Amino acid sequence: MKTYQIKILADQDETTVLNILADLANKGTIELSEGSLQHTENKREEASEDQVQEIIEESELGPYYSEKEAKDILNL
Repeated sequence: MKTYQIKILADQDETTVLNILADLANKGTIELSEGSLQHTENKREEASEDQVQEIIEESELGPYYSEKEAKDILNL
């Protein structure tokens, strides 16, 4: 079994893609995980403690990340 992550690039196609996935799930062709049909645009995950600690440790060594890179890593 393989697991895939799907990112719908065009908002106008979101309903179509979700309907196709739901139809495949209803036929037993695929299995959708809980929350896979949720709209996730602009939804960011919080940084883990390990990610934060790594950035802090590397920042003590000198400038390594730009402000933009740090914000992207921390999902800010």
